[in-house]
Amino acid sequence: MNLLKKVYVATIGASFVATLLLTPDTAFSHSNFVRSEPVPNAVLSHPPERLTIWFTEQLEPSRSYIQILNSTGQRVDNDDSTVDANDTTIISVTLMPQLPEGTYTVGWKTLSTIDGHTIRGSFVFFVGDSVSKSEPIDLPQTSLIQSPIEPFARWMGLTGLLAVLGSLLFVMTVLRPSTPRDTVNQFDTCIDWLLIGGTCIALAGSILALIVQASAAYEVSFFKAIGEPISFVLGNTDWGIAWSQRLWLLLALGTIVTTNAIKHRRGKTRNKYLPVVGAIAAGLALLTISKTSHAAAISSIWLPATITDFIHVLAASFWIGGLFSLALTASVSYFTMDPAPRQALLTAILPRFSVIAGVSVGLLVITGLFSAWAQVAIIPALGTPYGLTLLGKSTLTGLLISLGAINLIWITPAVRKHPGATKWLTRIVVVEALIGVFVMLTVGYLTSLEPARQVAAREAISTSKTLEFKDTVEGTEISLEIVPGTIGSNRIAASLRDRQGNAVTNATGVDIRISYLDADFGEPYLKAEHVGKGSYIVEDGKFNIEGAYQIELAVRRPDAFDARTAFRFSIPGIGSSKSSILTPDPGTGILLLGVELGAIGVLLLAFGIPLGGWYSYRGLSFMTPGVAVAVIGSVIIVNAQLAEPSKTERNPFPPDQASLTIGSTVYTEKCQTCHGISGKGDGPSSEALNPSPADLVVHVPLHPDMILFSFIHDGIKGTSMAGLGNSLTDDQIWHVINYIRTLE
Repeated sequence: MNLLKKVYVATIGASFVATLLLTPDTAFSHSNFVRSEPVPNAVLSHPPERLTIWFTEQLEPSRSYIQILNSTGQRVDNDDSTVDANDTTIISVTLMPQLPEGTYTVGWKTLSTIDGHTIRGSFVFFVGDSVSKSEPIDLPQTSLIQSPIEPFARWMGLTGLLAVLGSLLFVMTVLRPSTPRDTVNQFDTCIDWLLIGGTCIALAGSILALIVQASAAYEVSFFKAIGEPISFVLGNTDWGIAWSQRLWLLLALGTIVTTNAIKHRRGKTRNKYLPVVGAIAAGLALLTISKTSHAAAISSIWLPATITDFIHVLAASFWIGGLFSLALTASVSYFTMDPAPRQALLTAILPRFSVIAGVSVGLLVITGLFSAWAQVAIIPALGTPYGLTLLGKSTLTGLLISLGAINLIWITPAVRKHPGATKWLTRIVVVEALIGVFVMLTVGYLTSLEPARQVAAREAISTSKTLEFKDTVEGTEISLEIVPGTIGSNRIAASLRDRQGNAVTNATGVDIRISYLDADFGEPYLKAEHVGKGSYIVEDGKFNIEGAYQIELAVRRPDAFDARTAFRFSIPGIGSSKSSILTPDPGTGILLLGVELGAIGVLLLAFGIPLGGWYSYRGLSFMTPGVAVAVIGSVIIVNAQLAEPSKTERNPFPPDQASLTIGSTVYTEKCQTCHGISGKGDGPSSEALNPSPADLVVHVPLHPDMILFSFIHDGIKGTSMAGLGNSLTDDQIWHVINYIRTLE
């Protein structure tokens, strides 16, 4: 077996092993703050013995820590930050004993084991009820990018791989099928140099990226990162493992293209399997990038997002990488060929490349929309550095598409008629290739920046300073306002109007209850004070932890029916904790993946039909994968729609008037005969039951919603309470739970 064959076998083997190794692991976003104990902005009467923070990602213990400073900047922790051995998303630190009253600043640094990024953040808490809340200490925050070198390193790595994969695909799908062999041989040397150069650029970019990651992890200069920091990143992070896989693939790819170029220079026949083997290696190398990308870092939708990202970079390879080869081919032909054969060459390859480019652009648009939903989430987030860079990339891509349209609509027909038009074609294609280089530079910056949704959430771009709600119940118009709508003390104001729009000033009681929906804290009702003109105020409504809340309002009037309503909302945390508010929904992510694959299938079919459909080889090459992808997408959509929602531990319905009306009807039909009209356990059938039915007014407040659901659905052993799961739907049970909580 000669050397080239050995290399091919080794590459195929390496590709197979890499494929096994690259099975996506569950990935999480940057190590973002979830919650802490004590909570941010907490006012404590006594200092805590330990401070604990929960993060979204497993932490690297040796490179993650918490520090706590007093108002003079002195550390008051014991420098013993510890990552929980059973749950490495939790880190804690103990505090010095007998801390005096004052303001304390908590700062942290975490190392992401997925993408190697270092994340910083801070918040404050106060000790002493009457303490003067002084300004927190300024601590280092997460920088915009880890290093000025990082975007260029990522740009080199991506652009090099795109050039290699795009060139190989150009040779396989455009150049060889449409031109005579002797014509193809004229461009072999140039293509060899493009393949070797692209591989070297990708390798150099990968090495630079490794040094940058090691430098950030150890917080040392670029050159001091060479040595132990690099060893640490390679051996202790998922990013480092993926980098090692990419290195072996790039080395194998470089060996293949170099060996084949040497063989060609010696006059030997070029191996026809080079493009296939090289494309596999380059594609797998791109997969290692997708596996450690922002897409893979979204814990809630990591699989759909990673698949989308990989399709996106493959499409970019087909188009932008192919443009590099097209520009090279057109330029070489312009300087080395006579007008007539040059015209014949370009006339032959342009239609094929136009099809590839058209499909690629469609794929980029489809997958780009998914990525924008996942990484930007809301329109205001486009104002973040990530969002602005994305807009810049989209603008350059739009310019690239416009030039492509000019080529397709005007220049290509002109080339068929006039050999002199090849000069304009060559110039435009070269300009397109240069714009493609700048598009990839924006991608280098995008992959170095924190996603827009996280920045928007942390900086409260999407968070209103005031929460406002409205409802009309039993003739009472209720307007509710919560200020400032954040963790800590809030002013809750209810404005009441009657049917004629007059202020309700005679309410005998306006009760407000705040409930944290992710845990049962048994919150009591707060009495709102009438301050005039139909306004009822609770001055100190507390939200002690970020997350989902429910606020219930009960209005009692002597001249109208009691009015009850409820509203649900999210309270953001402090600092980076707010990032969780903009986390993409997993169910929506799966559904959008199905829609995305279905759209890709339709796109492939739309291009395959004009090429001959099922009756030509070219048409078949689009129709077959188009049908397969469309079917897979349809199955995913159907499964997403039919999938049973996961069992919730809280009532999915707020106790508003609509829910209470349904619950009242169910209670009258199924419960009233035993428990009575008011729930006291004195219904007409109660005397015959032993033990007697429970007094719901007493017992319901003692249990969380999920326990009550179980009682109603399954019954209670040893009592006459039979399960109603066979006669009531889950929704009806939730509604009746809301209703029985109003009994008094």
